[in-house]
Amino acid sequence: MATEFSRETVKRIAELGRLYLTEDEISLYQEELGKILNAFHALAQLPLPEDFAGDARSALVMSKAIKNTNTDVISRLRPDEANNSMETQMFLNQAPEREGVFVKVPAILAPST
Repeated sequence: MATEFSRETVKRIAELGRLYLTEDEISLYQEELGKILNAFHALAQLPLPEDFAGDARSALVMSKAIKNTNTDVISRLRPDEANNSMETQMFLNQAPEREGVFVKVPAILAPST
């Protein structure tokens, strides 16, 4: 399955990322983005045991298991736990622009009509 990106799609992706591309870069990224998406399609086709299906972390563990067939494999991924590693006021003091307790950032989407 060959995936192709139109010039308009590449331009739109660049615009959302606030990137300014030359015509040569647009042509290059049309091909490169297609290759990346095709690689993900190929990875999605790899067979996994049912107990690993649907979990990206399990695929990582499975790849380690294949390399280390004589040892028990333990996932080294840490649990996803929320914690406050920085005080809120310290964070806000470092923001270039803010409005009350909100950090102001440039808009990237057009206002809805």
